Amino acid sequence: MYTSKGGIEVADIPTLTKHDIRDKVWSFIEDQDLATFPRPVSNRIPNFKGAGEAGHRVCDLPCFTSAHTIKVNPDKPQEEVRFLTLEAGKVLLVPTPRLRSGLFNRMDGNSSENKENLRVMAQTEGMKKHSKPVGLDMGIKVDLIVIGSVAVSRTGRRIGKGEGFADLEYAMMRAVKAVDDDTPIVTTVHDCQVFDELPDRLFGPHDVPIDFIVTPCEVIQVNHNLPKPEGIYWHLLTPEKFRQVPILRVLREQECDAGKDVTLANGVDLPSVEELRASSRGRSGGRGVRGARVGGRGRGAGRARGRYISESEDKGQKNIQYPTKVTINVSKKNRIVRRTVEATNEHDRLGSADLDDEGQEQMGGGRSQRPRKPRLPVTYAVFLGKVPPACRVRELKDALQSRNVRPIDITWRGRNGFAFLRFTGPTEECEDVLLKLEGLTLQDQLVVVERAKDKVVSKENYEDGRDGYYCEDEEVEERIVPRKSQVPRKPRLPITYAVFLGKVPPACRVRELKDALQSREVQPVDITWRGRSGFAFLRFTGPVDECDDVLLKLDGLTLQDQSVVVERAKDKAEVLDGEEQDGDMG
Repeated sequence: MYTSKGGIEVADIPTLTKHDIRDKVWSFIEDQDLATFPRPVSNRIPNFKGAGEAGHRVCDLPCFTSAHTIKVNPDKPQEEVRFLTLEAGKVLLVPTPRLRSGLFNRMDGNSSENKENLRVMAQTEGMKKHSKPVGLDMGIKVDLIVIGSVAVSRTGRRIGKGEGFADLEYAMMRAVKAVDDDTPIVTTVHDCQVFDELPDRLFGPHDVPIDFIVTPCEVIQVNHNLPKPEGIYWHLLTPEKFRQVPILRVLREQECDAGKDVTLANGVDLPSVEELRASSRGRSGGRGVRGARVGGRGRGAGRARGRYISESEDKGQKNIQYPTKVTINVSKKNRIVRRTVEATNEHDRLGSADLDDEGQEQMGGGRSQRPRKPRLPVTYAVFLGKVPPACRVRELKDALQSRNVRPIDITWRGRNGFAFLRFTGPTEECEDVLLKLEGLTLQDQLVVVERAKDKVVSKENYEDGRDGYYCEDEEVEERIVPRKSQVPRKPRLPITYAVFLGKVPPACRVRELKDALQSREVQPVDITWRGRSGFAFLRFTGPVDECDDVLLKLDGLTLQDQSVVVERAKDKAEVLDGEEQDGDMG
């Protein structure tokens, strides 16, 4: 029997797996209400209550004080560590999500920076906006690693959420000599996640051991003799994971050149490094990506050496990305546009929502463009309503699989409480599907199951270009949701005056502004919200004389303990006299 400090008991049976231990921990944390947002904690690094206190204990460690560059995982429970790293003026490295477009993103801390700004930078949106990509060849040295865990032992063993990215990140850091055996590894967890011991038979040479376990109540320095991974163990890496992380191709080429064995797991016969290189050469002689070359005949041929290019035929535009900063001429609708292209844009720095062929091509891991098989037309769809907002699409897929229901496509709107399942079989099978889904529950909540309106099906049949098992495109949502009958709108009264709000905290949300306006009995007919840019506009339809009364009510307005500038907005005539105005102001 393996027991944690919080009383979690795991039976020592021959068939015990890491996933069994994860399930025990996740269930215990949920049952005891030991976690905060995001919930549920299943398939996550749990954001345990007390994560902030544990983060402050990390900052008291000597290895944190002496570190200059710290790598912290992007999960929610380590947000406080990221904030304190930036506040201490240290260099923060955060892995790119799922390693889709690189290894690290970098942010430089500043102890004199406003704390609110640093907190925004430590959050997901802040990391997207303020971080910069770090290439493999930049020779960076990591002094401390902070990672999350689902379960740890006092002997140094660690179990993550099961996707293997933390172990792979460490292996890649060892491969580029960013870390070594002496680099300390710290994890922050709840006390209940700490086991006295975990079975050694579940762990392999690729599993990263822990040097310090930090909880809200204590710091445990682990004295272990467990070896740390020496690099990437290619024979343990599956082809699926290799294709999922494009940057691995670059490392595989480097290690192949160094004479190392880079054969993947199960001896799968992937193209050799030499074949991959040969297949990626463009006509111009430069090393490019098949199907994504620049050059050809005439002027400019052969100038594509080292460039990664993705093309979009949407409205005749081209999206061209280079590994270095250059100035180029792009022909667009018979006119020449001169512009500067940065090394990577925000989409590439933190990864896109989908790992598609284009993303693999940009990282040098693209496959040859093969014509897609024509998709069968959708014949009927099923609507699911009253979906719990906290439910994840993986839970729905598991529920469908258990009931032997296999749609060809899922449109997931769990946060909005609904989803659509689409099918290609005879329409008569819809009744059979509805029968199988009768009594469907998600997170112990009964789900509404109905046949979707035919409009949803017809829209699906002429819409093209969506890959994957479910769709997250907001534009698609607008097309597929059954529209209500068109009711003529009442004519809106003309806007007579507007109020400008400045110095809005970037982390503030529009809901906080609405609550503040309601408390002061101010009711605009429209709000233009630009909180991330630090301003907003309130519009009114009453007599212009009432503007002074509104300004008086808003005098001294604060949002997130920060004073907000309140002024009457300039009208269109004043703007035309030479003042600049935001495009949405009207």
